[in-house]
Amino acid sequence: MQFRFLIMILFSELTLVHPFIVAQQLQPSGPAAPIAAPAPVPETKVAPDAAVITMHGLCGSVFLPGNSPEMSGTRSPGDASANGQAPLTSPDPKCETIVTRAQFETLVKAISPRSAPQMARSFAVGYPETLMFARKAVESGLDKDPVIVALLQYRYQQALYSIFKNHVKQKANDMSDAELRKFYDDNRTRYEEFGLLRIHIPNTKQHNPTPGTSTQPKVDTAADEAAMKALAIRIRAQAVAGGDFERLQAKAYRLAGVEDPPDTDLGDKWTRDSFPAEYQAEVFSLKPGQVSQPIHNGSGWHVIKLVSRKMIPWSEARDTTLGYIVADEANSLRKAITTEINDQYFVTTGSGEGVGPLK
Repeated sequence: MQFRFLIMILFSELTLVHPFIVAQQLQPSGPAAPIAAPAPVPETKVAPDAAVITMHGLCGSVFLPGNSPEMSGTRSPGDASANGQAPLTSPDPKCETIVTRAQFETLVKAISPRSAPQMARSFAVGYPETLMFARKAVESGLDKDPVIVALLQYRYQQALYSIFKNHVKQKANDMSDAELRKFYDDNRTRYEEFGLLRIHIPNTKQHNPTPGTSTQPKVDTAADEAAMKALAIRIRAQAVAGGDFERLQAKAYRLAGVEDPPDTDLGDKWTRDSFPAEYQAEVFSLKPGQVSQPIHNGSGWHVIKLVSRKMIPWSEARDTTLGYIVADEANSLRKAITTEINDQYFVTTGSGEGVGPLK
């Protein structure tokens, strides 16, 4: 199993070298941008069990999809390396490792389902080096190091994670237009988009040392928080009266002693799926032009103005629908477990200001 992990991690390295793999990532098909069909590839006359890659001088077994590690690669009878007495990576003219057409096509299909194997020559050229380096790592005992084992296990889990995500995407992509339209009709509130402006008021003020010293001033945190809450209430009243959000944001940060205020325009693509659920009742109950009460979380106070709200028409909703279906399946799995984090061990840093609409 450890050797399989090693092959998997080296495959991920190879994909960075050969762009044909990256270019063929599975994507939901949308109605607006048809993709030109690839040029037809002539039917091959190479038999399924014929060699398409032959690695002369390379001994040892090759892990390929659907095979046991001992089913690929040949050695001469009686050869010392066949009995495990010589390093796998020692050049030996009596050894050769063969990848058949059937094995290669299975491998390419696993890595890049939409690629024609006959167009994967660059991958075939680099594949022997991948096997050689992988075997050298095993020969060197690297795959026995507990740290490496942990890394390989994690990379293997990451690979399975991606495989499952692509599987879910493919299932959604295979749904009929009628099935997708039914999902749209059954979940119309999820297709409403909201345009938002936001003013962020930090929880506390920034206190800098007295000029000429490095001594931090004493801070009354409770008084600071009360002052910033009062500031949030005043800022909100000025926003309701028609105050400019950019100017009010700059004012809030200036009074807080903080530089680089965040952008107030959050865009017009927020939905109930993308916006924090605990703040939706406060924000999405507004009418366009209305301003929320100050909303508090760990990073400070937030004054939000609803600028616009509109429905995504079905004619533009296919990709969004596919995304929702995939996300729903993933979320159903996430809800099956609960996680506890030991805060006595893990150290938290930073307030997360400026990340997302309310963080």
